[in-house]
Amino acid sequence: MLIDARSVPTGTVLETEVCILGGGAAGISLAREFTNSGFRVILLESGGAKMEQATQDLYAGSDIGRPYEKFRASRLRYFGGTTNHWGRVWCDMPHALDFEAREGVPYSGWPFSLSYLEPWYARAHSVLRLGPSGYALADWGLEPGVIPEPFRGPHLACRVLQQAAATRFGRHYKRELQKSKNLSVYLHANGLRFDASEDCGAVRQLHVGVLPDGRFTIRARIYVLSAGGIENARLLLLSENDAGVGLGNEHDLVGRFFMLHLEYSGGFLDLADPYADLTFQTGEQGAKYNRSGARRFVSYISLSDETRRERKLPNVRWRFQYPRLPEMDALSRLVPLKWSDLKERADHGAETLRDLGQVLRTFPGLARYTARRIFYGRNKPPAPMASIPLKCTAEQMPHPDSRVRLGDDLDVFGLRKVAVDWRLTAEDRRGVATGNRLLEEELCRAGFGRLRSTVPDDEREWPSDMRGDQHHMGTTRMHRDPSLGVVDENCRVHGVANLYVAGSSVFPTGGTFNPTLTIIALALRLADHVKERLS
Repeated sequence: MLIDARSVPTGTVLETEVCILGGGAAGISLAREFTNSGFRVILLESGGAKMEQATQDLYAGSDIGRPYEKFRASRLRYFGGTTNHWGRVWCDMPHALDFEAREGVPYSGWPFSLSYLEPWYARAHSVLRLGPSGYALADWGLEPGVIPEPFRGPHLACRVLQQAAATRFGRHYKRELQKSKNLSVYLHANGLRFDASEDCGAVRQLHVGVLPDGRFTIRARIYVLSAGGIENARLLLLSENDAGVGLGNEHDLVGRFFMLHLEYSGGFLDLADPYADLTFQTGEQGAKYNRSGARRFVSYISLSDETRRERKLPNVRWRFQYPRLPEMDALSRLVPLKWSDLKERADHGAETLRDLGQVLRTFPGLARYTARRIFYGRNKPPAPMASIPLKCTAEQMPHPDSRVRLGDDLDVFGLRKVAVDWRLTAEDRRGVATGNRLLEEELCRAGFGRLRSTVPDDEREWPSDMRGDQHHMGTTRMHRDPSLGVVDENCRVHGVANLYVAGSSVFPTGGTFNPTLTIIALALRLADHVKERLS
């Protein structure tokens, strides 16, 4: 059932077996696994069914490291979490190498292999309404020769992205959760801090705040923190013991290793054949090759595992894009944002205002371009293409100095706001520059064209348009050794018997894959583990 926490009298104590804090992709996926299980479960969501500015403002904080313009705009604080951003989502699996300890990538290595997670990945596909779970071209049962794949060389590999349906979890799974007899979803319920036993060996209760001034408490056998990659760390840091140490932070690891995916344009490929059929690579006609039941899929290129091992590199991947007007790119950066987020973007500099000005100045041309795209739809482009742009995503290496910490300012509950100190290293720059050089060599060797790279050859410089994306990872990283991780291989906070963490904050490394599928797979695995413990 769904309950408005504003109706809960101040001072109330609620008792349950499982308390899940956070109603996004991880929290809802986890909660669904307990539907009609016989276990009493409470799911807490800070917001309501729709965006409310007072609740969204609880995400306010400071950006004290490398400028990160998506600090607030990337997060949504209402039922469904950041799935409420979704129009279309390109999902993919990590590479097996992403889970291994890699020479040249410090602090890398997951406590288990990719193959170990495969049963939960298959179940996660169902949650996201995806097609089959294979992501190599051979997994798709494609007709021989249908898909052009000119990128066969020692340094590159070709894989598949699969488009998920626009499954906004709060809306799509609302009725299912509402009908559950053992599951209670409390909206407008903000987790404030955990109270632990004197030795911090177990959580005794969770304090909950309701805007503007309501308070109640939850006591559970098991607690799961699933509030996102930034808030997960903040809530653990706020839950201090008498010595001023946050939960799970005996080794000063909570909030460290904050990672994003690095996005930049990469350059333009001048095609040797202007009439080359790139519809699969650009995603324009991915559906026409579909023999699998998926909605749509598209290829991308990444560094091969052999090259990553040999050159000691993080991963980099590239996608071709159908040529677009510059103002279309500017519009795509503006459309998902509300006015308050535009203001925040403007605080980082003039980039947002330039985007807005470009869209307004060129609106007639933009309208014609959009009509042309709609008209041609999935048909072959109406004219030869001399060049085609690249979209690049690079892996950020884990580094302890890139972190989420508590700032000095207080929110309306009197709790310290978050401060994001995002940092990159020379090794991150080397990965970006080396990756683009290898791509240029391979495309030239294949006779496919010439890459006009916009990535500086000087490894001391970043691409001018490089920015961090919206995937927040690593702040409660997973490791069997408490001195190297906040949670263990079962996502339980080290030293705390009944507190678990769900979400991409547990990722030891980020790869270049969209984290959503892995977030859900780990949440389903955690649900199985918790049910086994309760039984």
